[in-house]
Amino acid sequence: MGPMATVLVLLIGLLVLVGVGVKLYDLKRKREAEGVHLQAQVSDALLREPSLFGLPVTPTAHVPWWSGTPVRLEVIGRVPTAESRDRVLRLVEQEARQIRSDVDVVDRLQVDAAAGIRVA
Repeated sequence: MGPMATVLVLLIGLLVLVGVGVKLYDLKRKREAEGVHLQAQVSDALLREPSLFGLPVTPTAHVPWWSGTPVRLEVIGRVPTAESRDRVLRLVEQEARQIRSDVDVVDRLQVDAAAGIRVA
């Protein structure tokens, strides 16, 4: 194998490597966009619900790289009662299922009576 063939093999290998890197970056970007979309939709649903408006509740989506793996949606924050906690989780689950069927909702809510006090 001559020097020209070696250079050609290295060049083709480099092109394949760059192509794989671009595909992986594109996959990562698409998955992050899916997570942002899911977070935005669930946050909007929480803001539209009058009984939950103003509660410090934040949904955070963790989308894995590989399709077919469920999205983990963490719901973090404080709510004043167990009933409001159930309402938040029910609403989050319902809204998330409209966007994706493979969502695992992770409950990280704390019941804290002071969370319901709104300062004017």
